[in-house]
Amino acid sequence: MDHVDPGFPMFVLMGLLVGETYYAKTLVPRVKALKRRHFADPGIILHSYDIRRYVGPFRLLRESKQRSLAFYDDLNSLFLQSRIRLFAIAIDKRRLRERFLSPLNPYNVSLSQILSLVCAPAAVYQPRVNAITAESRGKVEDRQLQAEYQSLLASGLSNYGAGDVSNRGATVAQRLLPTRISFVRKRVGVTGLELADLAAYPVARAVQNGDWTKLPAPIIAQKLARRLILFP
Repeated sequence: MDHVDPGFPMFVLMGLLVGETYYAKTLVPRVKALKRRHFADPGIILHSYDIRRYVGPFRLLRESKQRSLAFYDDLNSLFLQSRIRLFAIAIDKRRLRERFLSPLNPYNVSLSQILSLVCAPAAVYQPRVNAITAESRGKVEDRQLQAEYQSLLASGLSNYGAGDVSNRGATVAQRLLPTRISFVRKRVGVTGLELADLAAYPVARAVQNGDWTKLPAPIIAQKLARRLILFP
């Protein structure tokens, strides 16, 4: 928050909710098959930044437009055909800084809001979340986020004033959410984290540009379990 890029001030936290059996037996094999099909290596990491800049194995996409189109078509089809739910919070860091006297951590704000969306009212659907896996950002950052998560479990989930998000009490949070967050480095290659990463950037760009017509933004929008939350 000390140095906000005026050209790209968006912060998007993307959550992917998926059934454990479906994830292990269907989604992970499908993603590995996609990697093998286009890059002959099921172990590569699908990282949005590297793909957009043709880094490492993704250099192949720059060499052939036909290969690039085939890869993106395959990826879009994967999202459309997969039984996943996406939850997204988009924060304009400039507005967040202007609205609150005390600087807020956008990750903490969006974590509380996104978990509140997952813990929907019982009349809608309340999944029992057995595990939460987040991308590691470093020992200090992971420790801070874990502490924030423990605080949310103890005191409840705050919407931070977002009109489209409800506060959830500690009893609900403790009943539906696991006791801790697990952190995994990007290089490990967790399928759920890879797909969440791929979905986040198109949402950030669509929000900033006010244009949801460019692929894959409209496809990502179809997978959002609740409508995108813009804050503040």
